Amino acid sequence: MNFYERLRLLCKEKGTSLSHMLNVLGLSTGSTGNWKKGQLPKGDILVMIADYLETSVDYIIFGEYRNDLSDDEKKVLELYRLSPERAKYKILCDIEKIVNEEIEKLAKEKENA
Repeated sequence: MNFYERLRLLCKEKGTSLSHMLNVLGLSTGSTGNWKKGQLPKGDILVMIADYLETSVDYIIFGEYRNDLSDDEKKVLELYRLSPERAKYKILCDIEKIVNEEIEKLAKEKENA
């Protein structure tokens, strides 16, 4: 699947059309002909599209997420993304609290050593 096909599929999954997305983003539909032929948009356009479609540039281009996250990190990110908006803030606060508590524990252990 090439960039253009993946872009159309992502728009469909989001419940919109490619032309509607481009209109919302203030982009010309004239470039789609080049995209069909395999040409990619400029970086800033790719970022705008990825943000709108709530995905990453690497996914739109390559069809996969290219990163160095561990499986546990990917799982946390997946769970966060699946969470309702109202729960995301709580998740972040809980993680921050846990991290701060662990840092304090390590500091105390280091003092007592």
